[in-house]
Amino acid sequence: MNKERRLLGRVLGRLRQLWGEIEWPLVGVLFVTALALGFFGFQKYFAIAGVSKSRWDLLYLALQLINLESGSQASGAIPWELQVARLLVPAVAIYTFIKGIAIVFGERLEQLRGRFYREHVVICGLGRKGLLLARSLRARGDRVVVVELDAENDLIATARGHGAVVLLGDLRDPQMLRRARVDTARHLVSVVGDDGVNAEVAVRARGLAGGRDGKLLSCLVHIVDPQLCALLRMQEIGRPKDEAFRLDFFNVFESGSRVLLREHPVVQPSQSAEATGGRIVVVGLGYFGANLVLQAALDWRTAGGESADPLQVIVVDQHAEALTDALCSSNPWLEKLCEVTPKQMVFESAEFREAQFLSDSGGPAAISAVYVCLDDDTRGLSTALAIHRHVKGKEIPVVVRMTHSTGLAALLGDSREDEGEFAGLHAFGLIDRICNPGLLTAGAYEIIARAAHEEYVIEQKAKKKLPPDDPSLADWDDLPESLKDSNRDQAAHVGMKLQAVGCELAQLRDWDPESFRFDEDNGELEELAVMEHERWVKERLRNEWTPGPRDPIKKTTPYLVPWDELDENTKDNDRLFIRRLPRILARAGLQIVRTEGSRHDRS
Repeated sequence: MNKERRLLGRVLGRLRQLWGEIEWPLVGVLFVTALALGFFGFQKYFAIAGVSKSRWDLLYLALQLINLESGSQASGAIPWELQVARLLVPAVAIYTFIKGIAIVFGERLEQLRGRFYREHVVICGLGRKGLLLARSLRARGDRVVVVELDAENDLIATARGHGAVVLLGDLRDPQMLRRARVDTARHLVSVVGDDGVNAEVAVRARGLAGGRDGKLLSCLVHIVDPQLCALLRMQEIGRPKDEAFRLDFFNVFESGSRVLLREHPVVQPSQSAEATGGRIVVVGLGYFGANLVLQAALDWRTAGGESADPLQVIVVDQHAEALTDALCSSNPWLEKLCEVTPKQMVFESAEFREAQFLSDSGGPAAISAVYVCLDDDTRGLSTALAIHRHVKGKEIPVVVRMTHSTGLAALLGDSREDEGEFAGLHAFGLIDRICNPGLLTAGAYEIIARAAHEEYVIEQKAKKKLPPDDPSLADWDDLPESLKDSNRDQAAHVGMKLQAVGCELAQLRDWDPESFRFDEDNGELEELAVMEHERWVKERLRNEWTPGPRDPIKKTTPYLVPWDELDENTKDNDRLFIRRLPRILARAGLQIVRTEGSRHDRS
């Protein structure tokens, strides 16, 4: 039913967009056509009646059709042109009048329309990010309400043209959020350029989510500062689970690096890790480049396991040494996963133009990928083109981070194809690739949920007790939404589990997952496994699962029983999740630490 509704919404959205493009030109053509028909219709009518009328009289009579005066005077044999004009002219006039009223009272009408929305998405802030997100959500068929402070914002008309309801007012005002119907919304996304405003929106939304009758409001807040984003995220995940409100934070550079590496991984499908040795080049170590290095190291270790050789990262920047030292200092675990080699050189220098960083003392280096992460699009593209000349034909992709997929990025044309002048050169439009429906699940909960699912799949495939086509073993992107939600619910419960055993979250500093273990001797691990099972039972019952043979389609399962009635194999699934929790959290840049005075600390 939801898929059919979204498909219908997508079709209607495209039709609405098409109508917005042709509406007024079409109305103008119809009006001129109607006047012409009225003019010539009256001309024929009076000619038949033997009455002489000047052209100005005929034009005046045609215009009087607007208020239905001249048309009612005609009787007897009426030419078809006049018959059509008597209907078409007032119809066009009435339509234009109604549209004029709608424009004058547009905000009031939009408020009325938004008042009846349910399960919609509220977007706070109508900058480039907000507009792209609203447009992509409307194209998918979602209902969207945008809250914007600046009444002079040029993007308001564009957003409304895509079918989004735009309300004007202070985003931090609880009354404004009520008008956006946050109480019935499914998602709230705040993408204002000010971190303080975004955080305040989240606080106000939490206060309004209390009376939602068990329906979850997922709130996602953009934080420009990556360090602040990590701290806020850590604090939020450590909170007790709220059944009505889930808050998460995202940073466009962190989310963008994760998406880029999924599309252009460290080792390409046509390459082998043995051939390239896991060596990448990162040009530019700003916010995006730094996040790319961190994410590449995590992905490399996750894919290769604990026995994987360190990832080789060559950093090219005008201040490579200082930036590399700062990155490793703030992320001590990084040096355990990869070897970072700074290559300090000016981008305009001869040694950079000759791409000496692509070779080592033993000859051409085995590079698996080059990532150009400069903040300036023009400079980034010219740098990528210069590097591409040196690696062309060697199956070494060059990926350049750009702000948007349009403009300079469009010059690459068919660069994603295997043939052509720019084969192997890829433009990654950061804002366009992030501000889409996938953004709604871009926070840490999604990272944890995805990692937990991947660990589960590895374990179940090793046991070989489930058929290969079992829905729960699908890749994350192909996983049914209900199972994704179950993993997200599991991720949201982590903070409650940690508090129960005197633990809390901290920013990742020690990569080794064995550096923290839940105590099995004093029953700590068993207690957490029981909590996980109880959470799972509540989540299944809330989603109307019933006891019976395992059938995801019919939503039946034999495991809706107390912990003591489970078989050991099923219990081990929950124990395994608890054992692997430190490694799962490390994927999100977090680690578990014990609080002072915890029972483990006292023993």
